[in-house]
Amino acid sequence: MGARIKIGIAQLNSNDDFQRNFSQIKKIILEAQHEKPAAIFFPENSLFMRVDSDSGIKAISLQDEMMLELKEICTQTQISIHLTTPILEDGKFFNASVWIDAKLGASIVYRKMHLFDIELIGERPIRESDVFTNGEKPTIFNINNFKVGSSICYDIRFAELYSTYAKAEVDVILVPAAFLVKTGRAHWEVLLRARAIESQCYVVASAQSGLHQSSSGGFERETFGHSMIINPWGEVMAFKANGVGVFFAELSQELLLNVRKQIPMKNHRRIDF
Repeated sequence: MGARIKIGIAQLNSNDDFQRNFSQIKKIILEAQHEKPAAIFFPENSLFMRVDSDSGIKAISLQDEMMLELKEICTQTQISIHLTTPILEDGKFFNASVWIDAKLGASIVYRKMHLFDIELIGERPIRESDVFTNGEKPTIFNINNFKVGSSICYDIRFAELYSTYAKAEVDVILVPAAFLVKTGRAHWEVLLRARAIESQCYVVASAQSGLHQSSSGGFERETFGHSMIINPWGEVMAFKANGVGVFFAELSQELLLNVRKQIPMKNHRRIDF
């Protein structure tokens, strides 16, 4: 039969107020207790989102009081969490994913490799590389016997990253995101489904949603939402279009094996990457 795991996929509306964002996250974890998920996955910029592109980035370390309190909440509820936020490490800023295990505590599991430097027509340029340092490599970690490949938002456009995960036969790919509305409408779902189909695995994509207003006033930005989970056949199992909240799904390794047996891509690869 293979392993099974129940997970939660959280959608947030974060801004540049750490305490406000922390309260959203805490509320979702506590209210999810009755569902008893093994883990909840939160989006990019969970604890801090820069709304004013001219303002500085605020980052925290794993030793920050908020991280320690989140560890206590995870221990209390026996729910592990995965969140992505600006992290300060060795004097550098990373857009990084943190896994907070209900038993073992917090660790950085991935640093975003492809930084979001774009210039959409009619919109202000966005340059993550002005602040953040690139991550150097793909990462894989284990959650309840599921092999998990990491990525963040803009990474979704770079197929070579996911090819490494397909070759490693990961069971799940994570794509925490804060997609813009314009690109979200055109590209979000089709890219996520493509990654699930080509990698024959689950894709768990938690997203920021709605209008994000700066705590200082006068600045705002908007994100696409549409958090979703996609199965190895490329079907959208569940999604949340808008608003803040959490939904749940069960992942099954039996389904993974069934899909891979029907279309044995592993045996047919001709390019060594």
